[in-house]
Amino acid sequence: MSSRTITLINHEVRAEIPMQTPETAALSFEKELPAGDLRPKVALVTLGCKVNFSETEALAGNFQRAGFALVEPHGNAVPDVFIVNTCTVTHVADRKSRQMLRRVKRANPQAVVVATGCYVYTSPGEVSSLPEVDLVVKKTDEERLVELVSERLNYELPYRPEPSRLLFAGGLAAPEAHPHTLDSYRTRAMVKIQDGCNAGCAFCIVPTARGGPQSVGIREVVEGVRQKAEAGFQEVVLTGVHLGKYRAPALDGQPDARPLRLKALLEAVLREVDLPRLRITSLEPQDYDPTLLELWQRDRRLSRHFHLALQAGSDATLLRMRRGYNLERYARIVEQIRRELPDASITTDVIVGFPGETDQEAAETLVFARQMGYAKMHVFPYSPRAGTIAATMPGQVPEQVKKERGEKLRLLSDELSRNWRQRFVGEERPVLWESSENSADETVWSGLTDNYIRVYAASPNPLHNRVIPTRLVRLAGQGDAEGMWGKLSA
Repeated sequence: MSSRTITLINHEVRAEIPMQTPETAALSFEKELPAGDLRPKVALVTLGCKVNFSETEALAGNFQRAGFALVEPHGNAVPDVFIVNTCTVTHVADRKSRQMLRRVKRANPQAVVVATGCYVYTSPGEVSSLPEVDLVVKKTDEERLVELVSERLNYELPYRPEPSRLLFAGGLAAPEAHPHTLDSYRTRAMVKIQDGCNAGCAFCIVPTARGGPQSVGIREVVEGVRQKAEAGFQEVVLTGVHLGKYRAPALDGQPDARPLRLKALLEAVLREVDLPRLRITSLEPQDYDPTLLELWQRDRRLSRHFHLALQAGSDATLLRMRRGYNLERYARIVEQIRRELPDASITTDVIVGFPGETDQEAAETLVFARQMGYAKMHVFPYSPRAGTIAATMPGQVPEQVKKERGEKLRLLSDELSRNWRQRFVGEERPVLWESSENSADETVWSGLTDNYIRVYAASPNPLHNRVIPTRLVRLAGQGDAEGMWGKLSA
């Protein structure tokens, strides 16, 4: 793409679009740009995990505050820049990242296509070799992404965002689907509080992509959550690569003081921010703090949902995975959550077909998962990643065997999910309503309870971004759409 000089806004247009300061800029897609608006247009799309979602939110905020116009990836506005935040958790994620980059360039040949994210961090050479990619932004340059794009466009920045390696306080909410595109009508926002990992799991490429653990200071996190709450979000999700590794400097600044952990961070956020709902993404069993549940017992604003990764229900498999816990410890954690918060949902991840997994070990995983009574299991086939220990392990499991074992676990997940949701028929739960679909007869709204049950209810009234007590009346849907039908209590 040829270089061009862009003036931010000419004098005639400036009156129609007042310049916003970094503190007051509100993120949203610009559906129709005024005639004569010369701001460069940027579109973003995300693949992967909630950490990627939060980083895309941050990028959106930085670009908007730097004078760019945010446009929908598949809208009418033609983007000057199209950013793809990639994923590399499996080889399938690598392939999807490549496909997305090619698809974006085919649909937007005039745009500067920018690749960033974990696939770039682990395989910059592969990404650079794609002819559809115009700019590759590595991990070391992620803080300067806005500047690098501006330089490519020969566009003088009117405002340079403060660099932040970890916290991305500005941005739009992130839905649960992927690939993810920004949606200004969402009710849930992300704040990244931690990055990196050194757990050393045999199958994981994340430490290579993101490096060792790094944490955001408590004051910065509190301010990030406050900004989300003041922007009108009803729920904020604290996200990170490995939340159990959260370590922040003591608030008094003493260099020899013990670092503050996740519990102290949650206490500070709940104490200082008026927010209807606060949620954390996931916990690793090896870092579980049994005193955490005291906060959930004291404050109903904490969502009663725990994502506790299992990965395998066999001690022999866990040992090969280098997970750092055994089934006895894991079961004790689940038992404590069930005892102290009986209405809390527990979801998990399970990898099938890890190298050396026998039929007996696979059967043990089925038995253990049934004993745990999960609300939902996310089941993945093992994917070899070059550079990890597991990639060179003997006993690689055939793909067909992985498929068969995965199907058994998914059927079990459906059964456990039905059993879990059935417990709440007739109960009243607060539901944060998110979106609606119209039919010939009615408008059906969709939202989430505090313990992460998807609820559907018919209502002619606008429910978006409201938390309303709702009686759960019967089960609904299956697979990704499974949930419950509800009847509004107010």
